[in-house]
Amino acid sequence: MQNIIVKDITKSHRAISTTDGQKIYELILAAFQKDDNVVLDFNKIELTITAFLNSSIGKLYASYHSEFLSEKLDIKNIKQEEVALLLLVIEKAKQRFEKSVLKTHLPTFLPIVTQ
Repeated sequence: MQNIIVKDITKSHRAISTTDGQKIYELILAAFQKDDNVVLDFNKIELTITAFLNSSIGKLYASYHSEFLSEKLDIKNIKQEEVALLLLVIEKAKQRFEKSVLKTHLPTFLPIVTQ
């Protein structure tokens, strides 16, 4: 399991930079490639904005199904008032990406049908 402390990446109590979000996204991808679970810890983060969440978490839905992310990614210590924002980002990412993920992976899931 890999623990990613958001404050260690942002060097701040705010999670507002898409650049920092991209760094976290890349750390998560690297962990998933090693089949590791990830704990993303927002401890001591006082402000989080949509741009950061889109670049760190939302983009994951372009490559992974929500079931996989639910199993492999644990988000901890996010402030209660930020949870609604996180859920909005996740819902929008699902709407945007999950159909394309399904199309990308669909041929590997379907058996070959012959007559």
